[in-house]
Amino acid sequence: MTGNVTSIARVRAAARRKAETSHVNGRIVSIVLVAVVVLIVLGLGATLSASSIEGLADAEDQYFYFKRQLVGLGLGLVAMVLCSRIDYRRYRRLAIPLFLVTLGLLLLVALVGLQAGGSRRWLPVGPFTFQPSELAKLSVIMTMAVLLERKQRLLTQWKHFLGPVLFCVGLTGLLVVLQPDLGTAIVIAAAGLAVVLVSRAPFRFVVALAVMAVVGAGLLAIVEGYRMDRIDGFIDPWADPQGTGYQVIQGYYALGTGGLFGVGLGASRARWDYLPNAHTDFIFAIIGEETGLLGALAVIGLCLILALSGWLIASRAPDRFGRMIAAGIIGWLSAQALINIGGVLGVLPITGIVLPFVSYGATAMVVSLAAVGVMINIAQHGTANASP
Repeated sequence: MTGNVTSIARVRAAARRKAETSHVNGRIVSIVLVAVVVLIVLGLGATLSASSIEGLADAEDQYFYFKRQLVGLGLGLVAMVLCSRIDYRRYRRLAIPLFLVTLGLLLLVALVGLQAGGSRRWLPVGPFTFQPSELAKLSVIMTMAVLLERKQRLLTQWKHFLGPVLFCVGLTGLLVVLQPDLGTAIVIAAAGLAVVLVSRAPFRFVVALAVMAVVGAGLLAIVEGYRMDRIDGFIDPWADPQGTGYQVIQGYYALGTGGLFGVGLGASRARWDYLPNAHTDFIFAIIGEETGLLGALAVIGLCLILALSGWLIASRAPDRFGRMIAAGIIGWLSAQALINIGGVLGVLPITGIVLPFVSYGATAMVVSLAAVGVMINIAQHGTANASP
């Protein structure tokens, strides 16, 4: 009799723990979704304003880029829902085929990709374009998680640790740098570093990898003239205010004009061909101009909330595979937001990457929302304790 009572008590306690865990995971998912939705809404408003002049110039339609962003958002929401319902453990079988497809698309870009602004990054898809380097961010994370999990008992050996990293990050990064797109390559490296950080690899290997990545990025920056120009503009934009420092200075003017409360929605003056790439790389400056310091701080705060919530999902993942995927995704989104905002504020060199969920870019929106869907699925399987 006592044994039966004890068994019933254990079952009830386990049920309570499961319910509490499910409740906490649901709260985390809700926080992630709220942060993403608010960032998207802010981004749509800023895109509508910032892209209107360029839309008139390029297509005689002030809503041209805004309508394309809405298409990307619609596809992204579908991708997020689908990915949230796919058991993340299935990516053990799907990751490597997806990675090989991504490599094929990156090679195709080199052969027949569309060229703009001195870079060849896009593939034509009917009236739209597709940027394979965005898909590469997610496929690299998943493939690294698969390979590092398979080799987890061998990761104390340098060659077994370095092999998956070179295969995933090294090969993909090389193809992306050749486009050329060093900024995206840096983000992919940051995502890969987040994956290995929560793997079974010794911490000294992670530190060594980080040092190698920093040195490699530095060397790639100094061998190309246009990249050195960006560094010069970062160090002292006022030395060449009409050249290398022009975009940074115009970003300062936009942010300074915004003051505390902004000049008003749709009232940006920087968008009138003063600020290059206002709807993509420098959309944060438009938000700061139109909504002021409060709006800019809101964007930063939402990015921090998303980052912290993502790391919570990673820490509560039921296994190391899920933890590595979640860590890689949030490492990618956090690094990209940091680099973009840092470039606008002048505390980091400009790299030409977009602000997740905010900047114009349909491919980026679709892939980023798909990644959020993957994180949501991991959260739904999450446990109260970190995986071993």
